[in-house]
Amino acid sequence: MFNLITELMRAEIIKATLADIDELNKISVASKMYWNYPDEWIEKWMNDLTLSEKDFPEQEIYKVANENEIIGFCAIKENDNAYEIMHLWIKPQFIGKGYGEVLIHESMKKIVTKTKPVIAESDPNAEEFYAKQGFKKIGERESYPKGRFLPVMRKDF
Repeated sequence: MFNLITELMRAEIIKATLADIDELNKISVASKMYWNYPDEWIEKWMNDLTLSEKDFPEQEIYKVANENEIIGFCAIKENDNAYEIMHLWIKPQFIGKGYGEVLIHESMKKIVTKTKPVIAESDPNAEEFYAKQGFKKIGERESYPKGRFLPVMRKDF
């Protein structure tokens, strides 16, 4: 336990740059694959899983890193009425160790500066994670494949 706490304390939350894009995209795909989805589904979701160059000026993107290793990232976009979590991904070997919690809280501290809710379309496997961070389920959105639904989560500030 002490090692994990020490690792978390050494983790830095810093702004991601375009130079990080390849590593961030590898993390998002690997993180989604952690849930053992079929390759066909991953392929259909690829556009939603990956960042493009145009995302960097449109979203605030922060990474959690330990020394020189990027462990995960969070991307948040401000809209007129809300902030939206566009991406929140952690490398599979670090899932469940506290990095996601530190990353989401620190990213929101840096980005959410106005009194607006934060919205996240969650993977069904991550709904409990968001609930533990104070998000409430406010609805669902149908996804691929037909009949699969994503929880829409909201946290008010």
